[in-house]
Amino acid sequence: MKRVVFFVNSMQPSGGIERVIATLANKLSVKFEITILVKDDAKSFYSLNKSIKIDSINNILHLNMHNKLSRIFNVLKTIFSTSKSLQNYFEKNNFDYYYVTHPLSVLEFYVAKINPQKVIISEHASKEHYNIIYRVIKKLLYKRCHVYVVPTIADTLSYKEDGIPAVTIPHFRSELPYVNANKKNRIVLNIGRFTSDKQQRVLLNVWKKIISNKEYSEWKLFIIGSGELEAELYTFVSENNLQDTVKFFPPTSNIEEYYLKASIFALTSRSEGYGMVLLEAISFGLPCVSFDCPSGPKDIIQDKFNGYLVSLGREKEFELRLTELMYDGRLQQEIGLNAYNSSQAWSEEIIFNKWLEILN
Repeated sequence: MKRVVFFVNSMQPSGGIERVIATLANKLSVKFEITILVKDDAKSFYSLNKSIKIDSINNILHLNMHNKLSRIFNVLKTIFSTSKSLQNYFEKNNFDYYYVTHPLSVLEFYVAKINPQKVIISEHASKEHYNIIYRVIKKLLYKRCHVYVVPTIADTLSYKEDGIPAVTIPHFRSELPYVNANKKNRIVLNIGRFTSDKQQRVLLNVWKKIISNKEYSEWKLFIIGSGELEAELYTFVSENNLQDTVKFFPPTSNIEEYYLKASIFALTSRSEGYGMVLLEAISFGLPCVSFDCPSGPKDIIQDKFNGYLVSLGREKEFELRLTELMYDGRLQQEIGLNAYNSSQAWSEEIIFNKWLEILN
């Protein structure tokens, strides 16, 4: 049985990267011996199969965000200390393939002199998301890897132009798909970290305008997540008297519960690596309204068929599309059914076989 190791800073966060890794590791553990190697000693937020081994190199990065020189020094120090720890670990543990997700991890593997032809790099952010330093690392080092797995077609083509061996493999969709038939709950759902990229503040501003119409007074906006802008979002809701219609919930490993309750999914991100939440939403038969941000939504949402794609920054159009679905139950049901049917393109068997082609 081939051995595959997943290397990631930590599995403790409740973010999309960790969820994708947990899902993929669980799927592959049926045919491969899987190890997840982390830098800390925290437990995984998402459940993992018992056959999966979790190891740690105990090398945690602590950054002084207020001092740029100190931050750069600490990053460089951590790269070299992590590389040394990786060398020591892999001298005692052999693997057929190494799965990494971040440019700095790729650099750490390079410094540790790990055979690049055994390294599988998996992308979780759009190409435009990276700064100049990370782009340089990618151009120099990614060409040497076994394969670069990218979830979106547009980014795959762009990376291939750079001479990088990129292939398109979307993420697994939810294991518990559900057809949104005759839903009675008047709930709009949003899931994501509370950061500037996710733009929940924009969604709240749109919601404030919609809810001013008494016709939609019974609707609720559920926002699930946490992050650096949490206090700002809570303050906005309080100052605009939206407490009765906006409900915040912390991250949960039982996210299916909220997809089942909701009738519509709304995404106001200005940047997405793939838009995993959109894929999950359509798997539960939810019609989606999303900004057409780089680079995932357009791979998932077919405008006016299984949801609505709105040009980035056009808040008024976003408001109109969301209101249209809230108003028209038949349209909501029709687009929701199309959403569920379109999610079959991301079936477990199709995605799993693509990974088998790489690993075999």
